[in-house]
Amino acid sequence: MRRWKPWIWAAILISGAAFVWVWYFAPHAPVVAKPTLRETPEIRYADHREAMAEAGIRRYQGAKSCLGCHREEAEDVYRSYHYQMQNRIADVERHPPVRYGGKRAYNDFCGVIFWQEGNSISFIGWASLQSPPEEYRYLQGAFIGSGCSMCHGVGLGAPPEPAEKVPSQAQLENIDCLECHGDPALYPSGPLLVKEGLKFPLRGEDGATRYAISPEQDFDELMKRIVAVPSKDQCLLCHAFSGGGPGFKRPNLEPSLLGRVSDENQDVHLARGVSCTDCHVFKRHDVALRSPDTWARGDSEAPECTDCHRRRHTKPVVGWILNTFHPEKVACQTCHIPRYAKKTPTDVFRDWSRLVFDRERRSWSPAIEKGLNLKPEYHWWNEKTRIAYLYPEPAAVTEGTLVYQKPAGRPAWRKNPIKFETEGLIFPFKVHEARIPFDPGAEQPIPVRLGPVFSSGKLEEGIEAGARVTGLNFSGGYVTMVRYMAINHGVEPAENALFCFDCHGPTVRKLPWHELGYGNFPEVAISLFSLIGLVFGVAFLYWLIRG
Repeated sequence: MRRWKPWIWAAILISGAAFVWVWYFAPHAPVVAKPTLRETPEIRYADHREAMAEAGIRRYQGAKSCLGCHREEAEDVYRSYHYQMQNRIADVERHPPVRYGGKRAYNDFCGVIFWQEGNSISFIGWASLQSPPEEYRYLQGAFIGSGCSMCHGVGLGAPPEPAEKVPSQAQLENIDCLECHGDPALYPSGPLLVKEGLKFPLRGEDGATRYAISPEQDFDELMKRIVAVPSKDQCLLCHAFSGGGPGFKRPNLEPSLLGRVSDENQDVHLARGVSCTDCHVFKRHDVALRSPDTWARGDSEAPECTDCHRRRHTKPVVGWILNTFHPEKVACQTCHIPRYAKKTPTDVFRDWSRLVFDRERRSWSPAIEKGLNLKPEYHWWNEKTRIAYLYPEPAAVTEGTLVYQKPAGRPAWRKNPIKFETEGLIFPFKVHEARIPFDPGAEQPIPVRLGPVFSSGKLEEGIEAGARVTGLNFSGGYVTMVRYMAINHGVEPAENALFCFDCHGPTVRKLPWHELGYGNFPEVAISLFSLIGLVFGVAFLYWLIRG
């Protein structure tokens, strides 16, 4: 029998070994040297005691105490998205440019919009528990909240006037500078600020409710520790509790990230000392963002991953494959954020047609389903088009499902079946669903006035009150709203990234190839590749046995 020459068997052996190494054992290479782990990002303080003493100011009253030196900055805040909650949006699919934002969009987590035709829905007030279940009677009278303004508006409760207007003195004095520039240990932003009584709502002589800042704080200590650049914790005290509770809304923004982050598997950037403002750069108090599911638009955008990580995938073979075939098809987040809701359960479904009593929040609440350590969904996004649905325009409702903020971009075949022409990259997403009240005649979701719902469990009363304010009609109908939320936080160390076999295996696949437009190609190609490897392996074993 004719024997193969030794160099043929050497080629077979080397090819088989390379195949096994690439397929199963090759880790993604780190792209930069590992920095030294720091306790927390350094906070730079600006001591304002002397300036306040010279101005004769002995109590912090919001921007009213700061305008003497920082009027220009206050005007920038007035025009910013954080204050206005709307801005000019020109990248909405199938819509002309418009001034829009979270102020007027339906919030499927909170079941509200903030304003409609000049009317506030649930922005500011005071809610305490009135009708708890019998077993929780001892909680009656407990503080629940003061409305959406606990998180939104960075102000003292007055509704913002349009940004096109020259800001009035009252509007500038409505800004709360320390929401961002306070030391979180002394003046924490978000719900905690109200819950601890540092800021509390009062009804004025005009009948309007506004926040008053507690005079009992140590003014000198507060002014001594003004934060020059907002700290990570001050950002998280709002954003890690958005949606009504810890970790409810934003993927991988959790309360466990407050303070020192020691677990790199939770967020490698924060664990190595990166702070929020290192990526979300502020320009005249407008924040840089890059996401398909946010309304905020700034003059600048958040940096790309490659702005910091210039050396990508440096190991041989695998590095070449990744650098050659992935950058035009796969976003960095897809491989480097393999899971979300790592330590705190996140809200994945909220049912506004059914109430339960939430002991932890001390209030009635829509029924919420949560998930922990979840796998993302994967979809195309073209990095240009942001939002696919605008309220209050009529919404396309198909079989009771209202698709909200769906990422855009679909693949199309080229002549070469191995290449694809796409409008974007494959990104990971959290998908949130909410069953919400709906007016089928107007084809619009109905906002809920939250006071009677949270305090007394009177769901229909809250829905009907919201319908009256917005001129809608509630006839008992509900639809399911679907929101696609980008997963950009929670990057893990390089060794935790998805391997080739996670996505390209003939049986185990994390990516839904059919939904992404690839059809049967990946399965067929990978199966053939695996078959060739198997043939080489069998041939090598036969050669060993036959000598």
